[in-house]
Order: sequence, then C-alpha cells, then structure tokens
Amino acid sequence: MRRRSSERPDSANSIRRSTRQRLHNPSNRRVYTVENGLDAKESVSTIDSSNPRTTQETHIRPSSETNGHNQQISATSPLRHLVIKNTHEAVQVRIRCIFLRVGEIDTLNERYYAEILLQASWEDLSLKSLPNQLFDPIIHWTPQLELMNGIGDLKDEIVYTARFNEQGIATITEHHKLKGTLWERMELEYFPLDTQNLSIIITTSRTSKEVIFVKNVSKPSGVNRRVFTDEQEWDLFEHVAIEISEQIDEYIDDGHNHPVVVCSCHAARKYGYFMWNAYFLIFLITSASFTTFPIPLANIQGRIQIACTLLLTSITFRWLCNKALPTISYLTAVDIYAIGSIASLCLLNIYHGVIGYVNYYLSTNLPDSTGAATNVSYIIIIDRWALVVYTILFFIYQICTFIWMYLVPLRKRRILYKKDEEYRLTLTSSYQNPKATFVDVLRRVHSSLRNEHHELSMVTHAKP
Repeated sequence: MRRRSSERPDSANSIRRSTRQRLHNPSNRRVYTVENGLDAKESVSTIDSSNPRTTQETHIRPSSETNGHNQQISATSPLRHLVIKNTHEAVQVRIRCIFLRVGEIDTLNERYYAEILLQASWEDLSLKSLPNQLFDPIIHWTPQLELMNGIGDLKDEIVYTARFNEQGIATITEHHKLKGTLWERMELEYFPLDTQNLSIIITTSRTSKEVIFVKNVSKPSGVNRRVFTDEQEWDLFEHVAIEISEQIDEYIDDGHNHPVVVCSCHAARKYGYFMWNAYFLIFLITSASFTTFPIPLANIQGRIQIACTLLLTSITFRWLCNKALPTISYLTAVDIYAIGSIASLCLLNIYHGVIGYVNYYLSTNLPDSTGAATNVSYIIIIDRWALVVYTILFFIYQICTFIWMYLVPLRKRRILYKKDEEYRLTLTSSYQNPKATFVDVLRRVHSSLRNEHHELSMVTHAKP
C-alpha cells in the first residue's frame, strides 16, 4: 500500500469557499482571424485588456487591406453596449469534458490531480448582425464559468474559437485546459471494492434564466487512460458522465438558481492487495480459533488465553487497516467483515468461560463420582456440538460475504464496464471505424486546436 500523508482535508464547504474561482481572467491576447478561406496569418492584431477602457480590434479583411492598422473602440461606445446586450431567452451552453491526464488519487485526503480539457460552446447571434466584428470575451457574452471543487491555485489556459455556419451564425467555443488538484468526496462504503467518481464541478455567476447547461452530444467526452499515473492501485474507465443541476448561490442573495454541471470520470480500486492483506489475514486469525476446542475442558484457561490473544490481534489489525482511510462516520465493507470476526471471537470467549465454569461446578460439587462422570461426558458432547455449530456458522459467514461482494459492490463495476463498451460503440459509429478508440478523439481535438487552416477565430490567454 502506498504511504499517504497524514494531513486531514478540510470540509466540503470550507474548500468551496476558499477555492471557488472564475475560469475567465482577461489578460493580453493575440487574435488570429480566418474567414472565407483566408489564411490565419493574413489578418493579425493584438488585444490588450490590461487597460479596461480601451480594446484594440481588427476587422476580418485580407492582409492587403489591414496592413496592421487597428481600430480603437471605447468601453463606453454604442458598439460595446450593442454587443453585450442580453437577450430574454436563456443561452444554451453545450459542455464537453476530456480528462487528458489523471494523476494520483489520494483516498486519505480526499483529492486527486488531473489535467482536464473543458469545452463550453454556444451560439452568438451578435456576430451575425455584425459580420465584421471580431469576437472578444471582454466585449461579447460569455458564460462566466466558475470552478467549485479546486484546491489551491490551478493553472488554466483558455482558448476561444468561433465557427460560422452557412447562415452566418457563429458558434463560440471556450476551451479551458485545467491543471491542478481537485477535491472529491470519497465514497468508501464498499472499500476496498469501491468505485470513485472523479469530478470537476462547474457553475456560473449567471442565473438559470440566462444560461442552460446541456451535454454536448455531437462531440464525445472521455478519459485518456494511457497516461494514468495511479494505475497500480486503480482501474480507470473511459467514459465521462455529465450531470446537470441547479443550486442557489450562497454568495449572491438574488433568489435565483444557478446552473451547475458535474463532469465525472470513474475509477475502480484494485482490490487484490486488500483481499490478501486484509480479508485473508482476518480469515486466518479467526480460523485459528478452532485450535481452542481440542484443548481439554480441565485446562479451560488455555482455551481462554488463546481466544483472548486472537481477539486482541484482530482489534490491533483492524486499527492498522483504518490508517489508510479518512475518518468517516460509517463502516466500510472491510470494517463490517473485521467486526463480524471480532464478534465471533468474543462469543467464543464467552462460550469457553461458561462451559469451563459448568464443568468445574459439576466435577467438584456432586458427591456421587459416577453421576459427576456422567455429567462431564454430557458436557464433552455439548462441547463437540458447539464446535460443529461454530464451524457451520463460520463458513456460512464467509460464503455470505463473498456472495454480497459479487451482488452489490462488484455489480457497479460491471455496470461501468458495460457503459465503457457502449461508449466504444458510440465512437466506432461516430468515426465509422470499428477500431476507433479515444486516442482518435484526442488526435482530432489537438489537430483542430493547432491547425491554422481551419475556419477559426481564436483568442488565447493563460491564467497564471
């Protein structure tokens, strides 16, 4: 087992209050513009947002017409107010999430490291009414995304792309490449057969009347499993679950709900280590209690001594296993198994104490030696039947434990494996290639961001 830090995590509320951050921090940007087949290098300008009063902008023209001249637009100009004017209808923002890399999953401190590509796409009708207007996130509408479960400072690189369809309607995509540590509540009820949701929780300062989050069905989300650094302890699944909900913002007393999107990948713990070093050792310690029955009843102190030693060993071993887990208010699967074994040793101790006392009483307080011998023989028969009953109950407990493991904790793994198969079928149908994998998705994503010959309008900036 990997050695973990003993540092304890903060509560969910304190983490959210201390690390909630907006995923949009304007800085210096460089704009590359392409339209109607023009090369991206033909029209270039720089937008300097360090001065909030002015914004530099270049219209979409061939290089012979622009020649590097920029048009200054005041923050108070009518054009700016026209561009940022809100509509009465909520804007539908399509969410796509790709886990580029998943790092160490820290069960003890309830956190994990990840590199995530988050894409939010929406249609901007203002660019249709102003076809020569370049998209600027300072001027134009953006969803104002906020991260809710980040820990510390996360590196966030942002790229904006715009695509125009045949009707001239622009689809803006906000690309976030996040790197850092995220908080995640670990569900350890089925430990060590547990599966964990590794989530990124995104909300917006806008209300649900302004923004509606939906899953991007045209572009698949997914997980890159080839660079999973914790694969010795976890199995990582390839599909991503996206859940949409609403909540009341605790910082703004406006009485409105704010949309929340939770993008989760799934990891299943490799339980082989714990089966051999926890379950199997507890099984051996408990099964050693059968050695107390061959000891004669006249030496009952020997039986009780062995049973008490096994009891203390089981308790000590359970505390050693719990050091790998955070302090939680419920019992895990291995806790229930260990406590059941400890309870059986306690009952065995009680039985040996009672049967020893009865044997001593009958052998010393009956005047008739023949009657005393007869009673002692009955006690020996009872002791042998107690061994048979204890053996049956012991193995029934073991069998029921393994049946429960298969029907309850492992059932969720089978469901996740089935979803992975459905996800791969979706990829093969989308790419029309029976051998298509998520690697093909990553190649297409990187090529679309790096290829300057696509019909894109890009604004990039990095958040330190």
